Amino acid sequence: METHGNNVHIPPVKVVIADGNEDVTLKISDEGGGIPRSEMENVWTYLFTTAEIPPEKLMEIEEKSRHGGVGCDPIAGFGYGLPLSRIHARYFSGDLNIVSMEGYGTDAYLHLSKLWNKAEDLP
Repeated sequence: METHGNNVHIPPVKVVIADGNEDVTLKISDEGGGIPRSEMENVWTYLFTTAEIPPEKLMEIEEKSRHGGVGCDPIAGFGYGLPLSRIHARYFSGDLNIVSMEGYGTDAYLHLSKLWNKAEDLP
């Protein structure tokens, strides 16, 4: 949202689903300005965020949403989404990869294994 400011037209997020023999892959693409290469290694670090809204403001928005106002997810922008998503994907024999072009947008590839015998054994 920061990239497009007050622009009325925001490019859509595009999703492609590919059904392979071993896995299903989802490609989620946006045109949100991308992530600088110098910050790409950090996207897998907890508490790292590219959100330009300070945490105090995010907490205020989340609090308003509890009282019927427009809000956001309570952990959005705090740097938990990508690391947790990748851990869950890997736990189930998949993976999550991010490819970004600064100044344009980001592609996320979520691979979900179809080979259920490779998944983690659950008690």
